[in-house]
Amino acid sequence: MLLYLKLKILLKKILKKNSPYIVGSGSIINNTSIEMRRGPIDSSRCRFGNNSIISGSFVLETEKSTLTIGDRTFIGGGQFIVAEKITIGSDVLISWGCTFIDTDAHSTKWELRKDDVKDWKKGLDAGQMGKYKNWTNVISKEIRIGDKSWIGFNSIILKGVEVGEGAIIGTGSVVTEDVPPFTLYAGNPAKFVKNLR
Repeated sequence: MLLYLKLKILLKKILKKNSPYIVGSGSIINNTSIEMRRGPIDSSRCRFGNNSIISGSFVLETEKSTLTIGDRTFIGGGQFIVAEKITIGSDVLISWGCTFIDTDAHSTKWELRKDDVKDWKKGLDAGQMGKYKNWTNVISKEIRIGDKSWIGFNSIILKGVEVGEGAIIGTGSVVTEDVPPFTLYAGNPAKFVKNLR
């Protein structure tokens, strides 16, 4: 029994050392998948703060993709697709079913996206999904979610958006532009509803 406990502790240390992410003190990471499709499996690219509760699917698409989540933040599931950078502050509530994507994923020009399916299949055939995807012609812009904000369930946050401190995004919204601090935005596309101060 003692040998079993020692082996279990050793295995836990090895897994933590080779973890694809850094988890802050007191945080609960549950029902979560993290996939780094390109570049090294480097925990500095994916960080979860202290005393947060996190679940969801996190995909880091490129070598430069980074994801940072602050302290005391709740994420109730959803999809987070990162080609460049997604930064989520502290004391944030993100309801279930939300999608965050900081990229167009494909070029808007047919000539530049014509090989996307072929390249994707090549990666699947090699057992390395996304390895051969050409990101050079794809537009990506950082998403920033301010402290104390709240994103309602089934909302979509698109590339280049900054949600200000204390802002609220209504249920099922599609956010395509910046949201000022302490305002409520809702709809598709999300529009100003009222000030929260």
